Amino acid sequence: MNQVSEPFRMAAILRPDREEPFSATDPITAATAAIERILAAAHEAGQVEAVRILHAVTALLSATPRH
Repeated sequence: MNQVSEPFRMAAILRPDREEPFSATDPITAATAAIERILAAAHEAGQVEAVRILHAVTALLSATPRH
């Protein structure tokens, strides 16, 4: 199993039944929403390593930017 592409496969599975419009003006919000859906699928599939990585990505996306 290719662990790098696995989250993308899960996203493709989730996309048809949960189509949500994303704003091109707020890509961080769109990315965060997509990662949260993929995270839920990974959690349900029991993919512990993917869940840990996706939690880290979610934390990075929601962190306040430093200037």
